Amino acid sequence: MTREEFATRIRWSLIISVIGAVNPFFMIPQLMGIWTTGRTEGISLITLVILVVLQWGFSLHGFFLRDKPLMFSNGAAGLVTVVTTFSVLYFR
Repeated sequence: MTREEFATRIRWSLIISVIGAVNPFFMIPQLMGIWTTGRTEGISLITLVILVVLQWGFSLHGFFLRDKPLMFSNGAAGLVTVVTTFSVLYFR
């Protein structure tokens, strides 16, 4: 069985679409915690900046490969991480 046949059999495009839809939301609890408590202790700005670079790097990778789920998922996740980063700066 080839990779392509296996991917079709397990409905990989559906699986990765669900994963891609969930990706931008993983930072939402952190963002909500910052805004509800105003506390930013223990949050590393360096880590957030690196995360944005990685997310937008994979978004560009998706753009160049014409892979829309990869592009939009990581682009949206990067946007949420940017909002989280600016929220940390605002509350510090």
